[in-house]
Amino acid sequence: MNSRIELNKDKQKDIDREKHTEKVKKIVKRIVISIIIVFFLVFFTFLYITRIGTTSLIVNEEPIVNNKLPESFSGIKVIQFGDLHYSDNNLLKDVIKSIKIRKPDLILFTGDLLSDEDLTPDDRKKLVKELKKIDATLGKYAVLGESDNDEAISILVDCGFTILDNTNELIYNESNEPIMLVGLNTNSDTINYDGAFTNYNENIYTIAIFHKPDYIDNFIKTYPVDLALAGHSHLGEIRIPYLLNFASKDYASKYINSYYEFDSTKFYITSGIGTDIYDVRINARPSINFFRFRKTI
Repeated sequence: MNSRIELNKDKQKDIDREKHTEKVKKIVKRIVISIIIVFFLVFFTFLYITRIGTTSLIVNEEPIVNNKLPESFSGIKVIQFGDLHYSDNNLLKDVIKSIKIRKPDLILFTGDLLSDEDLTPDDRKKLVKELKKIDATLGKYAVLGESDNDEAISILVDCGFTILDNTNELIYNESNEPIMLVGLNTNSDTINYDGAFTNYNENIYTIAIFHKPDYIDNFIKTYPVDLALAGHSHLGEIRIPYLLNFASKDYASKYINSYYEFDSTKFYITSGIGTDIYDVRINARPSINFFRFRKTI
């Protein structure tokens, strides 16, 4: 017959086993929950950077206030978009809808219409169909990016864009006071800036559009334009503040943010629409820039 001490020892062993079993269950439960949480974090992060981050369009609205603007240009609306790298027709439709609803007076495309993949005849029809839907009372203008081949040029012209290839135009709006629009082709290191800025007048409000942002250093001191618009960098596509920015393309490594200011020049760089290098976007969602011009009193 077991003594009382032996019975108590056996009972204590049973209690210890139960405690150990419960402890193991809790640990396993925590591990399983942690695995589930990590799985969903990875899943939703992947979903965001590959779908939401690349297809959820932002419209950046900015006021442009300048006393040099002719009175007739006070109140006009300007759209800048670029780096379409066309591959997603649904995203293009969102872009076109966002542009049309704002009824812009001037549309400026800052390069890279197509992706590196060959454009099928069907995709070309879709692209042309959408681009022809947008209109602007003062015109549609474009500059070329490094991916803009002869087919891209043909499409832009077919859709009513005037391509400014190191040239400029004076734009009038119901008065004899114009603004100047200069378009630079940054696909070559040898740009004739004096030719592109022919008849530049510092008293005339001037906009410069070009593709690669770092080229601004080549002309801004000689020709201090009032508004400069560029693209190309996609703002890095992957941006983690203070830690990571992949804006390392040629001629897009110095000016990697969306806005800069040089004395009297406002400089905006669009994040673009499509993707190029990584096919993902983190903190650099596709966007268009929407400017409202106003003359200061």
